[in-house]
Amino acid sequence: MAHSYNAPPMRKLFLLTLLAGCASSTLRIPGAWLSVPVAPRHSVTTHAAKPETSAIHVDAGRILNGGKVLTETFTAIDSFDVSLERKEVVFSAKRGDNFDVGLVSVDGSEIHWIPTDPADEVAVQWAPRGNKVSYFVRGRAGDVVRTVHIPTAFRLDVGFPNATLHALEWEPAAEHYSVALDSVDASDRVENLRYGGEERRVTVPPGVKLDVEVEPFASDALIVRPSSLRYNERLPLIVWIAAERNVWNDARGALLQRVRAACVVTTREPDSAFWSAARATQWIDMTKVFIVNPANGQRPTANETRITADPTLAAGRYRVDGRVVAAPPAVVESFAAGFIADQLKGTSSLNGSSR
Repeated sequence: MAHSYNAPPMRKLFLLTLLAGCASSTLRIPGAWLSVPVAPRHSVTTHAAKPETSAIHVDAGRILNGGKVLTETFTAIDSFDVSLERKEVVFSAKRGDNFDVGLVSVDGSEIHWIPTDPADEVAVQWAPRGNKVSYFVRGRAGDVVRTVHIPTAFRLDVGFPNATLHALEWEPAAEHYSVALDSVDASDRVENLRYGGEERRVTVPPGVKLDVEVEPFASDALIVRPSSLRYNERLPLIVWIAAERNVWNDARGALLQRVRAACVVTTREPDSAFWSAARATQWIDMTKVFIVNPANGQRPTANETRITADPTLAAGRYRVDGRVVAAPPAVVESFAAGFIADQLKGTSSLNGSSR
């Protein structure tokens, strides 16, 4: 169901003259902008520890069996698991720019690397039966669960678009597994499916699920918009710069539950191709643009408000300097959610209280 929205008078939307004229003295952050509801985190029970394999361990970037060194030294080792039946260790190690998956005998042997992707391959484990291993491939379009049958090298990939996987647990028969994950449009949940991707169902629903559509956008970004657009509707643009693209964010989620807007989630400062795509999108209103977590020192345009972190600000205070709004790093995203929502709804002025 689309969110209801009554557009406030234009003069209340941005209070642009106040933005341009505010002094740079600090103001009190309204209490409602200091925190957002936190969606619950879920997981799946990790597979039982195997006391017989306790001699297999990681030390100084290498895998060892007791005192016997099994591998060369790697920059880092993400994970490993041991098959007593096959007497092999499967592991994820960083041997270049990415984590790759390899196999080595518990007695020591040449490492056999599973064919790699130009992406991190992590969270390796043996299935309880069937001579197969599973691991996550961290993809730009969302994570993938890859299952490889070791004797034949037969591979199955199951994609989770725009999502990040946290944990996987095989069922004892090794025909199904459960995964914990979150995504740009929904908070943490648990799904169960056959290892080929069939019979997929949500067993623990997300605490928050946005009523939105998620689509690729220019410059390796995602655009999140209401699931239904109204005739001739033009949406304000929120650019949310984040360290990771395919993850849930409580502050951003709270904001998009309060306002109708187009929100682009990206890992980098928008470039010329980004702005060209935004201008070419008819339902984006380029006169109402907010950028959260921009690079410091960038000069905002006439229709753009930049919300950034400033570690020199005291707790509970913010500063408006022209079209740049700064808040303490610990609360900048919560602050941004409250600030943008109130500006778009026209429910408050910018100046809060200076006391």
